[in-house]
Amino acid sequence: MNKNETNQWIANYRTDQPHFGLERMVELLALRGNPHLKLKVIHIGGTNGKGSTIAFLKNMLEKIGLRVGVFSSPYLVHYTDQIAINGESIPEVRLEVLMEDYRSLLEDEDRVSLEGTTEFEIITAIAYDYFASEQVDVAIMEVGMGGLLDSTNVCQPILTGITTIGLDHVALLGDSLEAIAEQKAGIIKQGVPLVTGNIVPEALAVIDRMADEKKAPRLAYEKDFQIYHLASVATGEVFTYSSSVRQGQFQTSLIGLHQVENAGMAIALLDSYCQETGREFPENNVLVQAIEATRWPGRLEVVCREPLMILDGAHNPHAIKALVETLQERFEDYHKEILFTCIKTKALDQMLDMLENLPDSEIILTHFEDSRATDEKVLQEAAASRNLNYKAWQEFLDQTLNVDEEKKTVRIITGSLYFLSQVRAYLMERKN
Repeated sequence: MNKNETNQWIANYRTDQPHFGLERMVELLALRGNPHLKLKVIHIGGTNGKGSTIAFLKNMLEKIGLRVGVFSSPYLVHYTDQIAINGESIPEVRLEVLMEDYRSLLEDEDRVSLEGTTEFEIITAIAYDYFASEQVDVAIMEVGMGGLLDSTNVCQPILTGITTIGLDHVALLGDSLEAIAEQKAGIIKQGVPLVTGNIVPEALAVIDRMADEKKAPRLAYEKDFQIYHLASVATGEVFTYSSSVRQGQFQTSLIGLHQVENAGMAIALLDSYCQETGREFPENNVLVQAIEATRWPGRLEVVCREPLMILDGAHNPHAIKALVETLQERFEDYHKEILFTCIKTKALDQMLDMLENLPDSEIILTHFEDSRATDEKVLQEAAASRNLNYKAWQEFLDQTLNVDEEKKTVRIITGSLYFLSQVRAYLMERKN
């Protein structure tokens, strides 16, 4: 298959309703020799912060000389970016070959048990396959949705992490923090160490109970490692980290108070990994370099300075809260124009309520072409009922990039990572 053919083939397995369950994954990977069981896996779940935490952790592991596979989703720039080794995306030719291998398995008429396989299951299986064949030292696997029945949860990890718990995908995962925590905690394995981030008490209680049942040793935020934010500077956040094995001061290159927690959790994961594998703990200066060098597209990412434009992947109330707090802190004296949309499974009204409370702000709703996107009519009705503007996002960008500023303005494009990938592509095309 060439690139166009692979794109068309994988698109046939795309769905806006996940088919939860691990049976298809187990069978699919068994047909490939169980590559997921040949890997040292760090499995990371949680509502928000997964991507940034993984980006920090990847850089640290690379700094100590390891070959690190990372599976993360969704992609923002290129489809191949979901599967990478030491920051290098899987070559397109290699992806095409692997897709052809899986196509032959899935189109075998005798394998009726594989019916209903989704795009996410295929790309997850390919990630495990690729990392095993490339013999990475460690594979960091990001949970797609939930945890218990997520496609990634077929692995036998050496370490797990749960970053945060917030209300997200409530129709699929449950409408309480406790119910969502139960799904997220499904990645905890018997006797496998668990690192937990800044998690609200009612959700943490569920996770702790399940960790006890699995006899999983725990390293918990505030209890076992402490993070203290010292200052926000132009290029990031300064913080201290303290645990029984490490104390030091660090600075992120990602802005936002929540990035301090993500970086701190990554340090805790790194030290846990070293402990589990019998490695020496790296010196602080190694981590300083790794943390400062970490970049993560779509997380308060400045894509244009004149006019000032920021992309942020906040896509649920928990993440919108963090975004609002950062905007209030860093852009208090700016007028804020927020272009917003989201996918169908998200809490649209709750997120809009939070954004509308942001002082000196204007919210513009929009729609993007994707089977998962909230219906255009729903968004238009929401705009009308709340007296908000509604505009095609391409029109918004075109107008924004040609405007002469009357007052200090920051424009934030947010609500969906799927949406941001289209925005980034459009901006890159405009530049060329």
